[in-house]
Amino acid sequence: MQDSHLLKSLNTAQKQAVLHAKGPLLIIAGAGAGKTRTIAHRIAYLMEGGVPARSILAVTFTNKAASEMRERVKTLVPDTSALPMISTFHALGVRLLREFHEEAGISRNFTILDRDDSIKAVKRALETLDMADLTPRSVLGAISRAKSDGLTWAEYTERANNFREQCVARVWDLYERALREEEGLDFDDLILCTLALLKTSPKTLSLLRARWSHIHIDEYQDTNRVQFEIARMLAGDANNICVVGDLDQCLVAGTQITMADGTHRPIESIREGDVVLSNYGGGRFRPARVSKSIARNISGELIKITTGTNRTLVSTPEHIHFAGYKLGHTPQLYFTYLMHKRGKGFRLGVSAVYTKGQRKSMVGFQQRCNHEHADKVWILKAHTSPNEARILEYKLSLQYSIPTLPFVARKESGKNGYVHDQKILDEIFASFDTERSGYELLKACDLSPSYPHHRAQATTGGRRNITLTLCAEKRGETPMHRISLAASDGADRKDLARIGISVRRARKSSDVAWRYETVCKEYGDVFRKAEKIRAALPYAEIVQIARLGGGKTNPKDGNSLPFLPASSVLPGMAMFDEQGGYDIVKKVERIPTRQKRVYDLNIENTHNFIANNIVTHNCIYTWRNARLENLLEFEREFSDTTIVTLEQNYRSTRTILTAANAVIERNVRRKPKKLFTEKETGEAITFYGARNEIDESWFVANTIQDLVAQGTRPSEIAVLYRENFQSRTLEEAFLHFGIPYRVIGTRFFERKEVKDLLAYLRASLNPKARGDLVRIAASPPRGIGKTTLEKMLAGNALYGVAAQRVAAFRETLADIRRSAERSGLEANLKKDTEEGAERLANIRELVNLATRYDDALPPEGVTRLLEEAALQSDQDELEKPMDAASLMTVHASKGLEFDAVFVTGLEQGLFPAIRADDTDRDPEEERRLFYVALTRARHRLFLSYAAERMRWGSRERTLPSEFLDDIDSRLVESAEKKQIEPEHIIE
Repeated sequence: MQDSHLLKSLNTAQKQAVLHAKGPLLIIAGAGAGKTRTIAHRIAYLMEGGVPARSILAVTFTNKAASEMRERVKTLVPDTSALPMISTFHALGVRLLREFHEEAGISRNFTILDRDDSIKAVKRALETLDMADLTPRSVLGAISRAKSDGLTWAEYTERANNFREQCVARVWDLYERALREEEGLDFDDLILCTLALLKTSPKTLSLLRARWSHIHIDEYQDTNRVQFEIARMLAGDANNICVVGDLDQCLVAGTQITMADGTHRPIESIREGDVVLSNYGGGRFRPARVSKSIARNISGELIKITTGTNRTLVSTPEHIHFAGYKLGHTPQLYFTYLMHKRGKGFRLGVSAVYTKGQRKSMVGFQQRCNHEHADKVWILKAHTSPNEARILEYKLSLQYSIPTLPFVARKESGKNGYVHDQKILDEIFASFDTERSGYELLKACDLSPSYPHHRAQATTGGRRNITLTLCAEKRGETPMHRISLAASDGADRKDLARIGISVRRARKSSDVAWRYETVCKEYGDVFRKAEKIRAALPYAEIVQIARLGGGKTNPKDGNSLPFLPASSVLPGMAMFDEQGGYDIVKKVERIPTRQKRVYDLNIENTHNFIANNIVTHNCIYTWRNARLENLLEFEREFSDTTIVTLEQNYRSTRTILTAANAVIERNVRRKPKKLFTEKETGEAITFYGARNEIDESWFVANTIQDLVAQGTRPSEIAVLYRENFQSRTLEEAFLHFGIPYRVIGTRFFERKEVKDLLAYLRASLNPKARGDLVRIAASPPRGIGKTTLEKMLAGNALYGVAAQRVAAFRETLADIRRSAERSGLEANLKKDTEEGAERLANIRELVNLATRYDDALPPEGVTRLLEEAALQSDQDELEKPMDAASLMTVHASKGLEFDAVFVTGLEQGLFPAIRADDTDRDPEEERRLFYVALTRARHRLFLSYAAERMRWGSRERTLPSEFLDDIDSRLVESAEKKQIEPEHIIE
């Protein structure tokens, strides 16, 4: 099949991905590198090779992406009547839960609540509980995050150990009851219940594994823990799973690797099968085989570490080293630290390596963590004087609104200050959103939330540390890796027993203290065990350390160091040298670089090697805009993963790519690949500095008119903006010029009149759908007041006029085929003028959409229509063919491409966005969004800003976006002022 027509138009890397027949496959793809095309050809190639279409599953994250992939596959296979299942994760969940509803313990006709429905249900629960201090959105967000982590209400409630979490648990309880009463599921339930189905029904899991022999997952970086677990379980033992993502890599070219014979070779010369010197644990060095070597180019910042003996090592910020503060080796330093306590938030503080008045030596911030009953500590900076530490503490406290007060009241006798009053301290911490500002500070300092510098011992109070020790001991000459977990409060035994984990008594003096410990030859095995435990104990933290140190002067000193990203390594930390001793970090520098070659080695069994005389870990991949754990878990779950990198861009011209690469290179927390293209240089990027937003809108409309006159189809033109409010003046200009357009973002199924009609459909199928009954009882008004409605929903007796009205209402629902007519919606809308006519047109469009399901037997057709409504995304608005320009936010443009793209509103405060309350501000995320906007363009790119813009009811002067400075001026030309201008432009 090497001569298959499916391979002829592919480049070398794409062919490699398509030809991969069995086993796990990771496709690394940059923007415009043809990943959808590659997956489509891979699916078609599998079918050509004899794999039945019904045995292939492909999962994406938007309906539009699924539709696009489905259409691509159709063009590649001869028989379009038999196609694989290509869907979103949520649509897959709906299908499985309806098909196996009995095994899942739910009604087949369950209702799917969209986010608005969920917010209303949570709001009702808050009103019932009289919790006015909490907002429905924040509570629903907490519930959603818990569900995404695999938590049920019961598990969350059991672990809620502070007032806010306990409040959320109470609201969740009422919310869950409301869902059950309505036989409804929210979006998160579609995923969580699917995982529960696979876990509790071995028969169902076995059937699905037999059904799908090949699984593909696009946008893998967006999967959460539950989705990853679903993918893992469906893959089964066959492991024929292909995922798409992006990676960063590790050590720079020229790094000297110590070989088994003691000689040194540059890392770029190391090949699979070579034998290097590796630490087998306890300072014992022996030969170990290189099982994998990968190389690529990166641009951005690198981390250079220099030790006290002048050893140097340069790596990407994400590269994992073994480093930490060690008493007896680290010199006296002073720290500014950030401390976290679950349920309380973050606080800032200062400490020193060596502190006075202790019976037992302990690093200062570790001692303070114990006093505060805190969970984690990050060192923001190490100083040589205490005053420097204090100055930074105060500056950061004021800048980020993070208190420097203690979490726990001081207990000195005879003192009555506010630091001795727990109630006052709690009130102060409750006044600030330190969760948001704390993580914002970590990002600003380039510190990973997943790798604190210290975690408190966690054996009580609902805290657990799952400790993984690399090279913990040996069996003969084989290094073994350990997993251990302990508790002194007796909790969690039953949860562990349910997943087959057997614990033993920790010490003779206690009947409740327990311990779990085992060793494995493969480090991936202990990591899988840890993930299994974390699924049962979601609040458990995975702690990774390496026991590679040599001899100890004091047996209690320990000879282990924690895993730590290069960006988190600080002066004063100890690292392992080539003899198993400690070398102290003297200096850490950040080095900007362009087109630097970096390398990754994987070492069998030991997972460490010696680079420039420092023992370091295998390189760790990281995802663009994603959780690090996703790829870590994938590679550990599927140890024989084949990696294929797609770097050739097929979308944009060389000019556009050069600008985009220059922009994203400024981000320091992740290193995107350097995209390249064989396309022509292309036209220069056009820049326009407008007087105000009206002038800007007229420039866009005028230019589009010229593009269309030159042959560009309106449907191949997109206008992007950061915030939805920007579309208003653009629409006015488009109307003036008669340019056909559509605004992407207001979903068809979210329009009021459409939601009203869908509520009738859902209520007719599911009379328990309380939210739908509440909605349609008053749309249009039919004389059923709040009191009558509550009685009707509660099943209480009604009399007189109220009984008659409710009876008439129920009669309407009893006959679905006449419900739209009887509802009075059409007559009610006809009373209005233009808006009513538009809404009526939307309802008729819904009727047109419903004809897709005319061939299905009732009520299957209605059920499928409702599923499509609930699962639709913003980009699905593009599926309706229309030769019109598209207006949308940058967020909504992800994954799309156009011949010509306008990026508007490039002003400080707008793009990059700085909200009024500075909420969730992330400069690097803003830069990544700008990169996304630029790479939507194939041929022409237009950038514009307004020197003045109306915002918040007043006209404000603006400055051009800082992002524009990143683009080489040689790539840009300024647009000439147009002669035709609107009369109402404000001078």
